[in-house]
Order: sequence, then C-alpha cells, then structure tokens
Amino acid sequence: MQNLRIKIIAVAGLGILLSTASCKKWINNTPEPLQVDESIIFSTEKGFQEALTGVYLQMGAESLYGRDLTVGVLSLLGRSYDLNLNESIGGLFYQSARYNLQDPSLRVYSTKVWSNMYQSIANLNNLLINLERKKNLFTGNNYQRIKGEALALRAYLHFDLLRLFAAAPAAGTLSAPGIPYVTTINATNTIAGTVGAGLDQCEEDLTNAESLLDTKDITNYRINNLIVKGVLARLYLYKGDYKKASDYSNAIINSNKLALAKNSTDVFFPAENMFSLYISQAPVFHKAVLGGQAKLGFSAANQTALYATGSGVIADWRKSFVDPLTGLGTGSPFMPRKFAVLGSKTSFPMIRLTEMYYIAAECAVNARDAVTATALLDTVRIHRNLPKYTLTALSTDSLNVEIRREYQKEFIAEGQLFFYFKRKNIPFSSLPFTSIPVDANATYVFVKPE
Repeated sequence: MQNLRIKIIAVAGLGILLSTASCKKWINNTPEPLQVDESIIFSTEKGFQEALTGVYLQMGAESLYGRDLTVGVLSLLGRSYDLNLNESIGGLFYQSARYNLQDPSLRVYSTKVWSNMYQSIANLNNLLINLERKKNLFTGNNYQRIKGEALALRAYLHFDLLRLFAAAPAAGTLSAPGIPYVTTINATNTIAGTVGAGLDQCEEDLTNAESLLDTKDITNYRINNLIVKGVLARLYLYKGDYKKASDYSNAIINSNKLALAKNSTDVFFPAENMFSLYISQAPVFHKAVLGGQAKLGFSAANQTALYATGSGVIADWRKSFVDPLTGLGTGSPFMPRKFAVLGSKTSFPMIRLTEMYYIAAECAVNARDAVTATALLDTVRIHRNLPKYTLTALSTDSLNVEIRREYQKEFIAEGQLFFYFKRKNIPFSSLPFTSIPVDANATYVFVKPE
C-alpha cells in the first residue's frame, strides 16, 4: 500500500482571477511555495478567494496542465505528434513517445506531478478547514461557491492522479491499487485505497460540489456547476457506469448553456470550452514543445489520413495546420492552427462541450441505440464543416471507430487522447501514428514515487 505524508502549505493567489495579467505575479515552480500567515489570508472573504485562485495558478505549472499534462508529455503519449521523434528532443519527450514510463526521466517527472498535485490538494484541504471556521465572513452565496469550487478541484486533481498512477478499470478490476485520497491536513500518513474507492471519493466530492454551486453560473475560468457535471460524466464513463455518464453528458447538452461553433475563426472553439485554465507561462511552455529544439508536429500525410479519409473530408475545420514560425499554412505546416500565433494563447481547455457529445454517443452505443449515437456524432460533424453520415444508424463497429477518430481529431495536442487510449485499454500495437516503436515494458501506469 502506498503511504503519503502531506506537507501543509498555505498559499494565496496574487491576482483576482484568471483571465487577467495580474496573475503573472504568482510564483510558480519554486522549491518551496510561497508561505503566508493563515491568520491574515483567511481573515477576509477576499483572502479565501485569493487562496483558491492560488490553486488554479499552481495547476498551470509546467509539469501539470501548463504543459506536460496537456500539450507535452500526455500528447506524446496520445500520439498527437509524429515528427522529430528522436533523442534530440530530450529524454522526457522521447521516452514518453515510447511509453517507457520506467525511464529515469519519466520517473523524475512522475515525482514532480505527484508532489505538485498533492501540494495543491493540501492547500485545498487547508482552505476547506478554515472555511468552516469562518462562515460568518461570507456574504451572499460566496461560502457555497468557494466550498463547491474547492471540493470540485480536490476531486478533479485526485481523479487525474488516479488516471495517471493507477490501472484503468478496463485493464483489471476496481479493487486494483489506487492512490491516497487526502481530505485532511494532519501529519498522519494517508494510505492508498483501491481504484474503486478513489473513484467513489471523487464522486462524493463532486456531488457535494454540485449541490453547492449555482446552476446559473457559466463562468468558464473557474469551476462551476456545469463543469462539475462534466467531470462526473467523464468519471462515470471511466468507471464503466454508462447510465450515469449518459445522464450527466446529456444534461449538459440539453441545457443549451453552451453552443457548438458556427465558424472556424479560432479552432480551439473557445465558446465551447466548459473549463479553461489560465496558464501564466503558456507562451514559454507551448514554444518548448511546438517550437524551439523539439518542434514536435503532425505530418501532412497523417493529417490527410486522420481528417480526410474514410468518413472525413478535407474541408474539416480541424484539418488546419500552420508553420509554427510564421503561423501560415505555407512552409512547414505541421502545428495545429489552434496554437497560432505560437505563444499567444494564455488559457487552455480542460473540458470541452464536444467531449460530452462523445461520451453520450459512447453510452448510446453501449445501450445499443445506434440512431442516437449517430445523431450525436452528426451534430458535432455539421459544426466542424462535415456532412452527416450517409446512414442514420451506423453499425456498432463503425460507431466505435468514428468515436475514436473524433477524439483524435478534436483533442489533438490537448492531452486527452492518452486518457482515451488508457480508458479503452487499447493495445500498444494498435496505437495510431507510431513513428517509433514503444518500449518492451510499455505501460499506461505512471510510476508512483518511492
């Protein structure tokens, strides 16, 4: 069983929220995070909000969602790149492409992820405990909102730790070893539970958050009620609870609070982003992967293979790649245009509306409802400049192929494909666009620190 000893650190955000330049004042990736006097930071309502903001900003670190849990390591594992995959890109990236998670560079990286995410969880737990002691400070519904956000973030981080450091349910059973689910700030060791227990604890935090957060709030730069529903849909699908995954994903679709894109001005389709995380150093992080020494990209041949063969068409808005140096479609157009101009994006999509369509479609396939599954995919297709399928009900095998291809097209270089491959327990020999062989000891499970 894995033990975890948590060091508690109080943190505060130094800006009031995530879409502003003031957030750049935050200190990221320091050996010892900024420590503050709790009697000061938790003495006002604003202080609680700043402490919560600090956690969002910690999540934007290079080792986390700022780079390597999105465009970096996880996108290499997710087969979003097939160019320049050689040892010159460095051990971390090269061994990620080989699924060699036992390599020393990946072990060091795994330790960073583990430490940084549990550090953020400790900060959330500290905030939650102080929140209960200071209820009288809050006005309006701010107590419920801050508590709901903190609970949801705690679940979000634990869920991704579980998806990284434990086997997927599809690969074994829910009784397989999981991760420590930490809800306290005392100095005692926290023991790792099973995968099933971890998912249950995530579910509990998320459902409590759902009951606290206002259903009318659709602000997407921090956790809201709709985002919580999206994480629950993602969690239930991972667990294999298709009924609940269907209920939550369809609730989001049918709420009509977000709409699918009608143009390709920005192929990140920002209006569809349910949750966008502010990344203060995104220009540096993205250039390190898509420019600079690495210059990872997706070849023209495979762009055509993915987007324009089979049921695809060359006019698919997502089949849009540019030269990272110029941002133009001429020269060496191997970078997804959604990152252009390279270094200009300061937020990153964590959950998108299209994922809810794909979850609902997969659940419909499981329920043997091919008409509904096909219609859900068709809805996304017409908002990506593709025609509907020629059949109103594709076969089960065709639907499974189309859902997988949609994940690949939609989430290229966003980190989500690794989680899809792992959730489906896809054999390494069947992974797409493999330009280098995987390691003999390839695995989907990151190594836990000693």
